[in-house]
Amino acid sequence: MKLKKYFLLTTEFPPFYGGGIATYCQHTVKMLTERGHEVTVILPDENLEKESEIEEREANLRVLKFKPGGEYYRYLGWFFGLSYHFSEVVKRLIEEEGLPDIIEAQDYLGIAYYLLQRKYALERPFRELKVLITLHTPKFICDLYNEAPFYKFPEYTVGEAEKWCIKAADGVISPSEYLRRELKRFSEFKEVEIAVIRNPYKMAQLWNFPKEGKEVVFVGRLERRKGILELIEYMKTLWKEGWEIPLYLIGGDTWFYPKGMWMSQWLKKKYEPYFNEGFIIYVGKLPPKDLKERLRKNAKVGITPSLIEAFGYVILEFIETGVIPLVSNSGGMIEIIEKRGFIFNHGDESSFKEALKKIITMEEEALEELRDHYFEQAQRLCSYERVYEEKMSYLEKISQSGKRSIYPFLREIKLEKRESKDISEKTDEKEEVKDLLSIVIPYYNLGELLLETLKSVEESSYPLKEIIIVNDASSDPKSLEILRMLEESNKDLKIIHKPKNEGLALARNTGAMEARGEFLAFLDADDLVEREYFEWAIKILKEYSNISFVGCWLEYFEGSKGIWLTLNPEFPYILFHDSLNSQGLIIRRRDFLKYGLNDPKMKYGMEDYDMVINLLKNGKRGVVIPKTLFKYRVRKESMLRQFTPYTYLYLYNLLVEKHKDLYQLFGPELFNLQNANGPAFMIDNPTWESFLWYRVIEKKEREERIEDISVNIPYEYKEALKTLWNKKWFRLSAKLAFKVFKKFLK
Repeated sequence: MKLKKYFLLTTEFPPFYGGGIATYCQHTVKMLTERGHEVTVILPDENLEKESEIEEREANLRVLKFKPGGEYYRYLGWFFGLSYHFSEVVKRLIEEEGLPDIIEAQDYLGIAYYLLQRKYALERPFRELKVLITLHTPKFICDLYNEAPFYKFPEYTVGEAEKWCIKAADGVISPSEYLRRELKRFSEFKEVEIAVIRNPYKMAQLWNFPKEGKEVVFVGRLERRKGILELIEYMKTLWKEGWEIPLYLIGGDTWFYPKGMWMSQWLKKKYEPYFNEGFIIYVGKLPPKDLKERLRKNAKVGITPSLIEAFGYVILEFIETGVIPLVSNSGGMIEIIEKRGFIFNHGDESSFKEALKKIITMEEEALEELRDHYFEQAQRLCSYERVYEEKMSYLEKISQSGKRSIYPFLREIKLEKRESKDISEKTDEKEEVKDLLSIVIPYYNLGELLLETLKSVEESSYPLKEIIIVNDASSDPKSLEILRMLEESNKDLKIIHKPKNEGLALARNTGAMEARGEFLAFLDADDLVEREYFEWAIKILKEYSNISFVGCWLEYFEGSKGIWLTLNPEFPYILFHDSLNSQGLIIRRRDFLKYGLNDPKMKYGMEDYDMVINLLKNGKRGVVIPKTLFKYRVRKESMLRQFTPYTYLYLYNLLVEKHKDLYQLFGPELFNLQNANGPAFMIDNPTWESFLWYRVIEKKEREERIEDISVNIPYEYKEALKTLWNKKWFRLSAKLAFKVFKKFLK
């Protein structure tokens, strides 16, 4: 059997959940295992007592659960830590058992982000994987319709990760034509092939029981995008006209951002008289089995008023239990009930009233005939047999697809006028040595630190390299003596002595112009590289024709400890904040000389950040290897450590003036990013919530939604956050820091 070994990555799987993703996974697994596929479901479980466990549930099915938390979450926010944890679990499993034929993952929360990042970074064993993304409704769309602050970190970065997964996957399937069209509205997905394959569902039996229930029910999360506010307004009109039929709300709660409270709280506040008089009854969340039993016995009409809905498993549950569905025209559920369905338009309240009245007054015989029709229709569209045939045909197609020679990026940017640097004819025509890596090390009074840096370079696994040290007129006798010793002992080392100190930017440019290599690497004289960094980066540069430079994660040492997560530079975020180790990149030399020469006007720093923006605006793209391969020495005397807030403001002013066309192009996004997260120079890691966001949340609100916001911070710090905020000294310190910041802004 082809595609026998199947991995399924998910955040929900029965018996823990009853939502759409869990329901999809339950039926997909059953569909596959019944046909002989060996399925491994991989999911997180915070209730585990140990790091991970494998549970053999039935023939051909095992569930591998892992406990979130640990090293990934110390430097990655919760969602990105979870994604990296998924990739590590998959890696260990592959190393033990070999590659699966297919890995399928949900779009929601971008859980396959690092799986795909490591695949495209050519890391073993990920590079051979075939990855399928199944759409459910990504968070970036949910946040849009939920009126959530989607420019706030980490919501923004999670949305970017979800988008990239859809762009980078080997295959993408949507359960409805509606969701496919919705995604195509986003420019990032114009060229992405999305196959429409229904979600599988096996009806328990043809409904053959008496339907005596009269309830009108809403089943789903109390969520803005589910159309709950519109539904109550429609029902309110009917109640004012004399209707006495109550509305039952069945489902979990969600945070309603515009009002700063749970949706159930807001509904009870806004519609208090209707709750008190029994017109609105909030049942809460029910286990799947209890929900079906209640629908079977008590419900007559099931309303799905969503503002957007990918598929709507609840529609199938309505049909299975004999409940007549009434749905909005804003979702994939209209494709299930098709022409004979009761469908209303949110732009026309009368269409809702007419449809509901028609169902309520319909003769039972007509309702029974309609239930039979819906049942047969759902079986035809979502049967295991049909879905399996379509899905296997699609998976066979993507399993045979070749490797990409083009790295997938979210956005392209084309400007009418491209900027390039003036370089001498001599430099432009200098013969380039193929495969040679020229490592340029600017040097100014760094003494013995240079020796440690050189040692890390010499131990690099990449064999074809030259080292160029640019002495920027060092004045320290010990530093000069070390250079003299190196010149005498290492004839292969090239040392350029500049007559006067002109700064880091011109020192880098000087080294690049003297270089002979096809590739350039810049390395400050106090930093270190891991043995495989250069070799790995050049392998990526050779693999993808559209990549010009490569970076990696950065590890601090000496004066500080920790890891700085770096991200692929994409517009518009790269204009807001430098997201990669721009001082330690490996670059195609010709691209650097044409577009990336450092600007001496950036004399206080950020010249490497400016270089990256110049490269990007001229179509030269870069990527990050998601691994710590670069070590940044933290010294009190370093340029960056001497930055003040005023230094940042001055340098950002220069950047905006130099790249005004880009900042104007992305003005609205950049404005929203700053409003949501504070100034760029206060941002370190966009996978975390910013300090300013914590500060603006009122204490009462924070306590009410502590579990909601705590998923965005490292796992180990959840309880610590609660404890700290209850400490008077911590609150006073936070308030003082905020006052200082406000004073600085004035």
